[in-house]
Amino acid sequence: MRNNNSIKLETLDRGKIDRRKLMQLLGVAATAGIAASVARRTAAFTASAAQMGAASGTGFKAVAYNHINYQVADYAKVRDFYIDLFGMKCVWDDGKQCSLEFGDPPNAIYLRPLRQPLDRPAGTGASANWTEQMGQGNVDHLAFSIENFQLDAVRAELARCGLNPSPDGPFAWGIKDPSGLTVQICATRGVFPGQASPTAKESDGTKNLDAIPKPDGKGYKASAVSHLVLMVPDVDVSRDFYTDLLGMKVVYYKPGDVFGVDTPGGPVCFMKFGENHLYLRKSQHPEQKPYIAHFAPEVANYDQAAVKAELIRRGYKPAADSKYGWSIRDPAGMRVEVAGKGLPEHVAGDCNGANPNCPGGPDK
Repeated sequence: MRNNNSIKLETLDRGKIDRRKLMQLLGVAATAGIAASVARRTAAFTASAAQMGAASGTGFKAVAYNHINYQVADYAKVRDFYIDLFGMKCVWDDGKQCSLEFGDPPNAIYLRPLRQPLDRPAGTGASANWTEQMGQGNVDHLAFSIENFQLDAVRAELARCGLNPSPDGPFAWGIKDPSGLTVQICATRGVFPGQASPTAKESDGTKNLDAIPKPDGKGYKASAVSHLVLMVPDVDVSRDFYTDLLGMKVVYYKPGDVFGVDTPGGPVCFMKFGENHLYLRKSQHPEQKPYIAHFAPEVANYDQAAVKAELIRRGYKPAADSKYGWSIRDPAGMRVEVAGKGLPEHVAGDCNGANPNCPGGPDK
């Protein structure tokens, strides 16, 4: 007769059980030895756990960050920073806000005016250092491009899922994710800042582009979003939402918050869509609100020593994020990284989800 505990652990190894179901199976009388064994096995779900991220809900397939909606006090100063350092292309600018594109299919950063006071309450934990992470900027929503966007069909499917979609122009619908963050589901092209307004005209932001600075070829060439860190109240719930709705694939998962299964630094989840990644970590906000802690454009031809030297030459103080990334501050104070291809996979596979755990140190 097979031991029931072995069956449960085998099921866990195959990535076919989440931690809540696991604890139900173990029961409140689980022995310390079983819990320790489970904790070791759940230290990080990597390749086999990608099955948890298989799309099973809508059939939507996210392929890019249609836009990262980033509010700042001086949009032109921040715009010129991203053009100069990352080689991003300004494709829309009406003198008040702009859209910077990079990659194919295009990812974009929308730079827009701050609309409300920054939410910087007192908090606890390593991720509550608000000013150090986010400076005086604020990412207030995310938008994802999906394949084969059809306006009416997307609305119908979002409504079927109980997500109450709101119109956002002819190429997008707005919803809320489980954390309360505004998320937009978009076509790969056609969206521009403020498009939902009935008076919006695309030509307002394209007629003066000749006056906007262009990449001078001396910076890097961003091609994707290596990762964006979204802090949420419940990592597991958000993980299931993004995998089910947008077909994201889990490439790393570390549990947390459950007695006997906790691992230091958990819960953490890395997900991939297209050439981009979304990281989910536990919110440190005292009211458990969601927020975007930082993001990292991926650049071509990354060389660790050369990138560090160039950033120092430009007057920045780079901090290592493994051997594939350097963190600096943009003009609004937001932490942003110059990242090389393979950073998420390295941090997941070799560093147990965080660069301080990298063998040899945080720059290895």
